[in-house]
Amino acid sequence: MRKLGQLLSAMIWQNIAVIISVGMIREVFGVYGWWYNERILLLVDPIYNTLLPILLGYTGGKLIGGQRGAVVASFVIYGLTLSSSAPVIFAAMVIGPLIGWIIRKCDQTIKGRIPVGYELLINNVLASLIGVSFTVVCFLYVGQTLSAGVEWSTKYLEEIIYSGWLPLAAVIIEPAKVFFLNNIVNYGILAPLGIQQTKELGKSIFFLLESNPGPGLGILLAYWLKSAGEKRRGAQLALFIQFFGGIHEVYFSYVLRRPMLILGLMLGGMTGIIIFQMFDVGTVSLPSPGSIFLFLALAPKEDMVFVFMGVFLSAAVTFLCSMLILKPFTESPTEQENREQVTFMNKLGTIEDLNEGEVAIHQTINTGEPDYIACDPVAINYTSSIEKIVFACEVGLGSSAMGAAMLRRKLEQVNLQIEVDNSSVDEIPQDTDLIICHQKLVADVEKYAPNKIYYPLQSFTDIDAYDTLIDKLKLQ
Repeated sequence: MRKLGQLLSAMIWQNIAVIISVGMIREVFGVYGWWYNERILLLVDPIYNTLLPILLGYTGGKLIGGQRGAVVASFVIYGLTLSSSAPVIFAAMVIGPLIGWIIRKCDQTIKGRIPVGYELLINNVLASLIGVSFTVVCFLYVGQTLSAGVEWSTKYLEEIIYSGWLPLAAVIIEPAKVFFLNNIVNYGILAPLGIQQTKELGKSIFFLLESNPGPGLGILLAYWLKSAGEKRRGAQLALFIQFFGGIHEVYFSYVLRRPMLILGLMLGGMTGIIIFQMFDVGTVSLPSPGSIFLFLALAPKEDMVFVFMGVFLSAAVTFLCSMLILKPFTESPTEQENREQVTFMNKLGTIEDLNEGEVAIHQTINTGEPDYIACDPVAINYTSSIEKIVFACEVGLGSSAMGAAMLRRKLEQVNLQIEVDNSSVDEIPQDTDLIICHQKLVADVEKYAPNKIYYPLQSFTDIDAYDTLIDKLKLQ
């Protein structure tokens, strides 16, 4: 299920620019917009009905079946859009990866069995046959069935929105976010629901459920007030990044230090949903990242006050709960992370030691405490220096992009010419010398990039951990 969620979320976030763009058109020129323009609004339906499904199908096909899978999937989805009177967004997210999987399996089956010189001919003919077969079936049968299903699901979604059960979604969403399932929940589940509802109603409450920056703001405000000195500065930095920058991952490590804080997140999330539901508000597109600026920018003008009210009250409830749970002058993750990071690096050995040919040590997570395993540097193809560093997170967005930018800036300040990039855990480049990730993701990173050097953090806002790393990089 997790791999499926990662696939669905990857399909959405890789096309998020289109989703936000069509939302902006609605925001400015739509029926809820500032300057209604019927002619410009004509762009919206073709984007939802044709362009977006084809892009989603293309992305899904490429993720599973490469470029050929992407092209064939696009062809099939286009045939589907012609026969359906409703948006085929959900169908595209299923059929696209399915076509990619079929193309990949066919390639694997016939590989090595094709006569020399006929590879290109047979591969192209086979891909065309798959494309034509699925396109005809979708055009004649799937489209109309899908239209009826979309009509039924729209009515069902409306019942959920106006029921008393929707606020309970926070009981699932908020803990899932803290355990780094936020992108799967937002992009893989809520975003498709929101896109479907927006096509019908012009806005959607589903875009507000996971993206609400209020609960995270409440947590960080409580930490800021109950900390001092360096710990307070760390909480303040995380607060600004989370609320204004929209990178929610920065507060996850604060919650994981005090799991009871999840109760405050749930209550705050439920409060926000109740307000959004009470005043029938939504946004015209997915606020990604979940910044308060984007939150308000994508809200219809008559909804802005109530959207802000929902964010403010959810932050207030979480803040009050957190103040009761946290002790006075509690340790923020910044200081604690420093101690743990120094301990880890002592076990790791300095980078200059690795350059001298000593063993590299990487961390694996089993069932208990971290286990440190020595590896032959020759076996991991370790070179003379660290030349490429990659920040890895769940889907390669948000926190990893922020961490890479912070480290890149610090490296420039000390004139170290080291390439710094970010990626998802399953797409880490093979030429990476050092991987930086959250310690909860080390097991996943190790699975996709074995025999590498890892530098796990509890928070990507831990400035001192970056300074420690840079000090070691200077010695290489």
